[in-house]
Amino acid sequence: MREIFRKTSHMAFGLLITAFIFLSPHDLAVQVMTAVVFVSVAIADAISKGYNIPLFSAIVNRMERDVNVPGKGAIVFFISALLCTVIFSNDYAAIAILVLSVTDGISTIVGTKAGRHRLYKKKSWEGTAAGLIAGFIVLLPFLTPATAVILAIAGSAAELLSPIDDNLTVPFVVCIVLYALQFI
Repeated sequence: MREIFRKTSHMAFGLLITAFIFLSPHDLAVQVMTAVVFVSVAIADAISKGYNIPLFSAIVNRMERDVNVPGKGAIVFFISALLCTVIFSNDYAAIAILVLSVTDGISTIVGTKAGRHRLYKKKSWEGTAAGLIAGFIVLLPFLTPATAVILAIAGSAAELLSPIDDNLTVPFVVCIVLYALQFI
């Protein structure tokens, strides 16, 4: 049950970040995401030193898996959003964060509840397929069906196979593939 709450929250915050990046001027998006990264690192550092930060300590305790760095997943998510926004256009960054939010969240929720056939490490066919389909569906209002399916596959493959935190790799893979598609 805790994992479902975590991933539902992951998707909700991801959708908020997506909307913010998509609707904001580029410089504002970069400045705000920079501030968010700085503040999240400062809060994580304070929590790791035993300080109780109202609201944030409770959120970290409720949502974080057992890791050495409190809020590590959120910090990596914010860093990835920031870097994609700095390197690529807001549109590309928003699409990438949207793919991460939906494919990662749905694949984990479905994989946890209905995953029966292991695909790779702890990942299941059922979760991966659900994430891919959900990623495709959320991209359809913004992209052609062909581009949406390519990006959903790229995001799902990065989520499935990433040797490092998928919060970091999925957005970059999606941005790079989206960028490359303009030359095809």
